[in-house]
Amino acid sequence: MFGLEPLALLKKLVSINSVFGSEGKMGEFLEGQLQQRGFAVRRVEIAPGRFNVIGERGTRGKPVLLYGHMDTVPAYGDWKCSPLALREKGDRLSGLGVFDMKAGVAAILLACEEKTDRRLRVAFCVDEENDSEGAHAVASAGFFDGVEAALSTEIATGTGECRGPREITLGRRGRCVIEITVPGRSAHGASAERGVNAITEAARLALELEKMNGRLGRHPLLPPPTLFVRKILGESTSLSVPDTASLELDIHLVVPQTPQGMLKDVRAFIGGLYAAGRFSAVGGRKAEARLKARNVPYLAPYATKESSPHVQLLSAIVKEKFGSARYAYGASVADDNVLAAHAPTFSIGPLGGGEHTCEEWMSQKSYLELAGIVREFVRRL
Repeated sequence: MFGLEPLALLKKLVSINSVFGSEGKMGEFLEGQLQQRGFAVRRVEIAPGRFNVIGERGTRGKPVLLYGHMDTVPAYGDWKCSPLALREKGDRLSGLGVFDMKAGVAAILLACEEKTDRRLRVAFCVDEENDSEGAHAVASAGFFDGVEAALSTEIATGTGECRGPREITLGRRGRCVIEITVPGRSAHGASAERGVNAITEAARLALELEKMNGRLGRHPLLPPPTLFVRKILGESTSLSVPDTASLELDIHLVVPQTPQGMLKDVRAFIGGLYAAGRFSAVGGRKAEARLKARNVPYLAPYATKESSPHVQLLSAIVKEKFGSARYAYGASVADDNVLAAHAPTFSIGPLGGGEHTCEEWMSQKSYLELAGIVREFVRRL
């Protein structure tokens, strides 16, 4: 062992504040842990004090990647105890990030205690709970190039249920955000009927756009694509009818959809509303849609084949442990979407729930099972 038993290691990880934007101390700890396990380690920085930790060891075969994110969301809600203190109640463990995903990070560290000459890469990244800037930076640094397969210990986000390490996630939906500017016509507020209220028009358009749900196509395995209106902005700074407003659509995509393709579909849908007379141009202006700008690309959807040799290896280990294995497909995005652009990607996590809330919890038994499964995966590579 390397000084910390499984529960002690998890307690240590939970005790380190790693809310996205403040991951530096966690990075330093993980850097040391990988070095103790014989990895050549380096940092990939995205901002001062914010860095990813990547490491490699072994010489046999093409590299296989083990992946986890080190950041958590802030401590939302009414925590009765310190969010950074791991609490035990029977099999139930509680603490900020214990489920999403410090148990997964601990499982990778425990698995890397296995002595093997197999070529392994490990990446612990920042910013997964925000825009995945960390994973994109590591990808840009070339660390995912040439990887034969990527095993993440991320939870199956957004599925509404998690069956723990009996379940292997083989795909996830992608995501993009579309901004729409909606025109109006200003008028004195005392004669509002002479104007066109852009806020009212945006609200009407929002209701129409949500009707696109159910018409966005399907994938045989991934959850269906969906959209929702996540923001409407508009105001008048005087006694005047607002002459412009904007809204944002948050859209989850499935293979083979792309952000640019979805933008084209949204523009066509809006164009159809105008053509049908549901909306009228205001002073020659119509609602205009565009992808919301961000520092990194939007995450593409993916689905890894069940027949992938490394998926089959992990499945065999899970079946030996539990008698059966189940495949799942995540409803929302994770850093796994970045990995999948470079190698067959699949994930396995502990049993738990309440992520992003003060009710976050995880089964201690499932954590130990997860660590054993990932360790056996490494041993058999």
